[in-house]
Amino acid sequence: MSRVAAPLLGLIVAGLIVAFGQATSALGTAPVAARSPTSLAPASPTPEFHPGRGFVGGRVIRLIPGGVVVDSAGRQIEVSLSGIVDVWKETSVAASAIEVGDDLYINGTDGSPFVAKHIWANIGRIDGIIREIDATGMLVDIQLRQGGSVLKRIDFSPYLEYGAAGIKLTRSDLVVGRVIGAVIYGRPGGPLRATRVW
Repeated sequence: MSRVAAPLLGLIVAGLIVAFGQATSALGTAPVAARSPTSLAPASPTPEFHPGRGFVGGRVIRLIPGGVVVDSAGRQIEVSLSGIVDVWKETSVAASAIEVGDDLYINGTDGSPFVAKHIWANIGRIDGIIREIDATGMLVDIQLRQGGSVLKRIDFSPYLEYGAAGIKLTRSDLVVGRVIGAVIYGRPGGPLRATRVW
């Protein structure tokens, strides 16, 4: 995906925030309604994502020739990668970068197999308050959907972008005590990296 198209990714992520609930839940966080007027999250989060026609979400359980098999809420779905336009995994990557264990959100064409066009891998969303910050990342008090919060270290991705639609932000705006929303990348159990902050 070109850097010009990257803002579109931010809008897609903000508009489809519940689609990433499975990925962020696996990371120990879940999308929430933000505590700030700058949030792009819906007013009340949907507890479970049910993909419609043209969308599939799930974890890769097997690689197959020309595609992958994902577990989508207990259902195994074969996904063809023959029609791929873009795979987003912190940045745009080749389809061959998809691995077993990746949490995917896929749009494409329904069928058997499902033919993927765009894939977002291991992407999630957090909302929280910066508690500490340094040159490589920040400690964020993440607000959990089910209530309460958890402190997590969020590193800065080398591809980090600031702001979102209608929200101008620079690195100097990130200070202790600021309420933020962020798109994050990370495999379950691994480190988390912010790819967009607002």
